[in-house]
Amino acid sequence: MTNDLTIYKQIYPVQCAKLAELGYRSIINIRPDDEHITQPTSLDLETATKQANLVYQHLPFDDERLSMMTVEQFTSFYHAFPKPILLFCGTGARAKLLYQSALMQGLL
Repeated sequence: MTNDLTIYKQIYPVQCAKLAELGYRSIINIRPDDEHITQPTSLDLETATKQANLVYQHLPFDDERLSMMTVEQFTSFYHAFPKPILLFCGTGARAKLLYQSALMQGLL
């Protein structure tokens, strides 16, 4: 999306070291745990990101519950975290919605 933010689909713990090698410094996971049987847990991702020296935040929401509070929390993380940031969910659609919502509110 920008030099500071990439929107992506589900990532896995084994990818975290490579993401750090690619230059990412922060990961924001907006996918709730247990949406799909094959997805890693937030705890597994948090452990892997720490090992890769990445900042990690879990901010789960589903399509039906995107609130202004979630948008504001995302923008506070966006402004505080080292960049570039990788923002992800299952397919990338919710991540795009969250980013666009923050833009439309003038928060980014």
